[in-house]
Amino acid sequence: MPIIGKIIRVSELPPIGEREKNAIYQVAATGSPSYTDYAVDENGDLKTHAVVDGTIPLELSDNHVSISNADLVAEGMASQAQYNVKTKEKLAKKLEIPLTDGNAQDYPKIIGLNDNGNVAKLPAGDLGKNIANSSLTTVSGAGLTLGANWTLNASGFYYSVTGLSDKSADTTFNRMMVQNSSGQLSWSNGKNMISNYPLLLNDAEKTAWRNHMKLSTENYATGTPRIDVLLLPFIDNSKNFIQYTTLVGLNLFVDNVSSNAYIKVRRVRDVNGINLAVPEEYSVDNFTVMQNFPNNLNFGINWSTKPQGYYKVFVTHNGLTNPSSPELIVKAGLTYSKFTGIANWTSITGSSTITDTSISIAQGSSAQTDNLISISDINAGFMVSFTVNNGLSNYGANFVGPFYGGIRGDDGAFYGFSNYGGDGGWMIYQGNFLPVRNETFHIAYYNGIVYVIAESNGVTYQQFHSTFNLQPKRFYLSRGSGGQGSLTMNILGKILFS
Repeated sequence: MPIIGKIIRVSELPPIGEREKNAIYQVAATGSPSYTDYAVDENGDLKTHAVVDGTIPLELSDNHVSISNADLVAEGMASQAQYNVKTKEKLAKKLEIPLTDGNAQDYPKIIGLNDNGNVAKLPAGDLGKNIANSSLTTVSGAGLTLGANWTLNASGFYYSVTGLSDKSADTTFNRMMVQNSSGQLSWSNGKNMISNYPLLLNDAEKTAWRNHMKLSTENYATGTPRIDVLLLPFIDNSKNFIQYTTLVGLNLFVDNVSSNAYIKVRRVRDVNGINLAVPEEYSVDNFTVMQNFPNNLNFGINWSTKPQGYYKVFVTHNGLTNPSSPELIVKAGLTYSKFTGIANWTSITGSSTITDTSISIAQGSSAQTDNLISISDINAGFMVSFTVNNGLSNYGANFVGPFYGGIRGDDGAFYGFSNYGGDGGWMIYQGNFLPVRNETFHIAYYNGIVYVIAESNGVTYQQFHSTFNLQPKRFYLSRGSGGQGSLTMNILGKILFS
């Protein structure tokens, strides 16, 4: 311990910076009979303090005057009592150094500090809260904006978004959330996913899906199939492509994806009309039911691989098979009731060139025949066929005008073909686009339904209408101005079904 040497008597204890070290200060007020000893070590620190009542350091006693600092005196602290008041006020606002561990329940407040140094009490429970460890509730204006790529790795745990509103009836909600193989999220209109979805299904699942697509008012037929008419009733087997036939009758809305529904065609007579001792039977691999026309059934065969002759069609569903059917004639060439020497084509506008059953019209022209399809033909059921040579094309900026060809009645109802665009492209009227320019068309009517059939480049296109006014029909051909090339129509003939 350092030795305390010099004893110095003063009326008040000098400030710390002015005290001598290793000395004892005896401090007594002027005229006071007593004094107080202060020992100052080699660092200038007081080592021994006189106390009042054994508890309060003398220099902190309210009756002791030890303040000589001019700044404190200027602040109104000329006595120890005044200084002590200020000191106690500040000490009351100080925190003790924490020595124990606690939790947010027992110690629910923490200190917050603003930019001006002001402090406030804050809820301790909010300290450390984030979206990963807390049940948070947003407030107005809250949100999260990414400033860079961000990944949420679920690590195999469930990740749920619950409580969403139901927007099933809101057509503006037309996007779906999608994900790539890396987990990146985005939105899609769903077209690619939906169109590719069947590729993920096995045959049994595809069958189930097709069954689910039935309308609530539709049920597969349970009665015995019945075939009243075949459209077309004649097949030219010199054509090496699939040709389609539509069956019209009753109980033909069959489950075409199940094993208990199938179609077979039987050749019952040869091309000369002689009955076969043992009919030849051929299975039909693909056939189509028609949801809007449940009493129709459609199938296709490449008849060039089958012998000529007379065929009947048999549909089996739920173990029930139609006992018979009209005959389907398969031979090289069709037999029509010919329209010959038609001299009653009438040019409505412009000019036309007529040669027997053929007509070619100039730009801005239209023509029609008399009523060649009578009410009795319509009541019996009929089919008319014609060919078209469409050589129309645009000529620079001079585009092909609208053109039409087919049959129509006084009611204006039209069935046939029409233009597809200014380049001369065409289609079944209000139906399929036709890829080539030379087509054979068949228009048939039976039992309330009209059929428009186009044979185009080895493919058969069909269209069905459930309305057909019982008015006489005539052939009609029309061409607008514009473009270049020829438009020619040749009437093949008419077939009655009964």
